[in-house]
Amino acid sequence: MKAHKSKSAFVGPVFRGVDSNVLTISDYAVMSNNPLVTKITMSLLQNGIILADIPLATKASMIANGVRWQDNLPTVTWGKLNTDPTVTKGKPTPYQEQAFLVRNAIDVDIKILRDENRIVDPRAAQLSIYLQALAYDYNDKFINNNHISGDDDAIVGLRYRLDNASTYGLVSEMKMDFGGVDISLAGVSAANANKFIYYVQQILDYMGRPDGDGVVLYMNDIVKRLFENAVRVLGAGAGWTMTRDAFGRAITMYRNAKIVDVGRKADQTTRIITATETSAGADGASTYSSIYACVYGEERLIGWQFDPIEESIKDVGLIGNGGTIARILFDWATGLYPQHTRCMARGYNIKVS
Repeated sequence: MKAHKSKSAFVGPVFRGVDSNVLTISDYAVMSNNPLVTKITMSLLQNGIILADIPLATKASMIANGVRWQDNLPTVTWGKLNTDPTVTKGKPTPYQEQAFLVRNAIDVDIKILRDENRIVDPRAAQLSIYLQALAYDYNDKFINNNHISGDDDAIVGLRYRLDNASTYGLVSEMKMDFGGVDISLAGVSAANANKFIYYVQQILDYMGRPDGDGVVLYMNDIVKRLFENAVRVLGAGAGWTMTRDAFGRAITMYRNAKIVDVGRKADQTTRIITATETSAGADGASTYSSIYACVYGEERLIGWQFDPIEESIKDVGLIGNGGTIARILFDWATGLYPQHTRCMARGYNIKVS
């Protein structure tokens, strides 16, 4: 394992023109006085969308520009009294991030809305199932998407970014080999549990957040249960705690880092992070899995949206000839803005069966 490099620095400040009021989906759910926005954001939260973790700035731009300072910081010169200062400057590397559109319309014929025999509100039912699909799809894209074999109209996921660290301005050691540590029910022991916790702590240390402040650890349900089991093997908590969010929902924590099961794909069967990876972290039919991590906040990882949520999700009303269709429009452009070369990580080669 490579040594930790402290000279990998943060990128430039948040792109100019962003409203300083950076909000999460949870903030919108609590603060919005728009009933449609409240309903939608609450539904996304209940369906476990990763967007709930991402602070969203608002900027009417499809492109965000920034600079990274990695291995090219200014030279610091020590001098004698009565000597002129030495001019020094770094050589920033510019980069761009792109926003991508979620654009759908939910249409229901007004005759269906007026049907006296209907049991449920058809628009509410269609909206509910759409939001569930959106949560599944966004989480999958956030982890797995790429623009080669995946969807080039969607965000680039953590996996591809970390596999191509230099392209995305990340430090290569943020993709970490957990050494095949066995945390399966059959293989876990105090020694293996300690080794596993060592590697989890390594993620936090390499991110510059040893206590886990602002960090979310993403994994599948199997790894989450085995993580908890490993903690029980060690006893006395071992940094594992439970808390609750603003809505009273239970949140699992390792130190101050939140632990999240990213769930399954839209087929509702396939895990977004599988438990059948090879020991090299590739797709396969073996017995290994991975943990992904992000640290959110100022000078780390945030997102941005082209318009505020309340302007991106609209009850359009009646459309069509004679106004025969009731429409809800989604026209939401969002992107990821990584402001630090250590704002995301992956730990792979975790034996789970």
